[in-house]
Amino acid sequence: GVVCLRNVLSADEVRALREAVTCQIDRLGTSQTGYDFEALARAVWNPEVQIETGAATRFDMSSLRELVASDPAARPLLEGAGPSEPGLFFYDAAGWRQDARIQDVAFHSALPEIAADLLQAKRVHFWEDTTFAKAPHTRQKTAFHQDLSYFQISGDQCLIAWIPLDPAGLWNGVTQYVRGSHMWGEVYAPNIFLSQTPFPGADGPRCPDIEADPDAFDLVAFDVMPGDVILHHVLTVHGAGGNPSDRWRRAVSFRYCGEAVRYLERKGALPQPGGPRALADGQPLPSSIYPVVWPKRAGRASSPPATD
Repeated sequence: GVVCLRNVLSADEVRALREAVTCQIDRLGTSQTGYDFEALARAVWNPEVQIETGAATRFDMSSLRELVASDPAARPLLEGAGPSEPGLFFYDAAGWRQDARIQDVAFHSALPEIAADLLQAKRVHFWEDTTFAKAPHTRQKTAFHQDLSYFQISGDQCLIAWIPLDPAGLWNGVTQYVRGSHMWGEVYAPNIFLSQTPFPGADGPRCPDIEADPDAFDLVAFDVMPGDVILHHVLTVHGAGGNPSDRWRRAVSFRYCGEAVRYLERKGALPQPGGPRALADGQPLPSSIYPVVWPKRAGRASSPPATD
């Protein structure tokens, strides 16, 4: 359910994504899609802390705080003891709609062809991108989850490319995957990333509490460098630790779907920024909303692989 490929992206492509992520972080508080999950977690677990989301509108954090408070199994997911100063767990989505650098790598790098090969797809649509960046000394973990339940799609001809923009390993919160979990035959309810508490109205059972007993699961992780890419099946269960190190752990993820995927207004799935408003369940993904990135049009010259 997961594979790591080395030197997939060029140095120029990695540099472009780093620049785009820097711009996203700089807009925290003024963008409609950017959040600091570390700060939100403090507010969720402490009712005396005021929730501050700036201009962001994707999550109703007041309702989510009430949801967590009503969940007897909810608990903070933090990486060991940490400094008194908080870190930053930055989240953003749909950057391709605003930043040509993200769109260029998502559409024109080697990734669409790789996705087509792995998915055995004749046609590949781009679904969305997400940014997850953890500053040094960020204790907040990313709760284990399964991506399909967050997407408004049916079918499993879909994969996610996790793209590190810094050296990453278990020492700074690289993503971990449960080997073979894409074959468990379950679609788990989406959680709020800060705990295993499912989103309200979501279908499916609660994701197993992997954080409570990680040794009971066959976890896979990779030491990666910029230019490497980790690709996982849309049903593969995964999560990440905090970043106790002195270095950033920035990453973006791209989601690709094959032609067999259909639209589904899934209960509990996150609304997409700039996404569709009038698609019918069972409808093929329209290229006007989810661009076809494979087969490519006239090719482009490739750049040398990233080495920094």
